[in-house]
This record gives sequence, C-alpha cells and structure tokens, in this order.
Amino acid sequence: MKSLILSLLLLGSLGAQAKNLIRVKTLGKSPKGQFIAFEEFGFKNDAKVPFSKIRVMNVWKNKYVIKTIYVTDPENEMNLRQIRAKAKKLANKQLKAFNIST
Repeated sequence: MKSLILSLLLLGSLGAQAKNLIRVKTLGKSPKGQFIAFEEFGFKNDAKVPFSKIRVMNVWKNKYVIKTIYVTDPENEMNLRQIRAKAKKLANKQLKAFNIST
C-alpha cells in the first residue's frame, strides 16, 4: 500500500513539472561560423500559449549580439506557425546584418 501511494505521488509530481513544451532550431550561421542564429519555440503555461524567441550569438566570444526577438500571443489568436513566421520576419534585417543565411 505504501509503495502504491509513493508511486502515485511521484507520478503526480512529474506531471506537474511538464508545463512548457519547447524546441530549439538552428536558423543559420555566418560564412566564417562566428555568428549563429537559433530559435526557441513551442508552448508555455501548460502548453496553451505559443511563442517564438530568436537570438543571435557570437560563438567566438560566447555572447548574444542582438536583443532577443520574442513573439507570443496570450489571446491565442495566432497559431504557432504564424507566430514563428512573424518572429522570423522581425529578425530578418538583423540576420542579414550579420550575414547569416537562413
């Protein structure tokens, strides 16, 4: 009986921690490999709110070089595909400035 209760508590605590669903995708790199762009995207808040976050990193200096581009829609009027497209459109000018091909 004790092991059954312990198993149920453990199972419940694991489910409580699975609130966000996030994936990371490389968008591109500069020709010399100094800069890399990547996107974190998925769902937050119990997998209900879609988001996309794009960053550019100088891998030689281990530093982010642009302000993070973050797009979300708490009202759920856009789906994840639309949010990702909007984030990429906002980042396009900055990606070109670092000669990052996507």
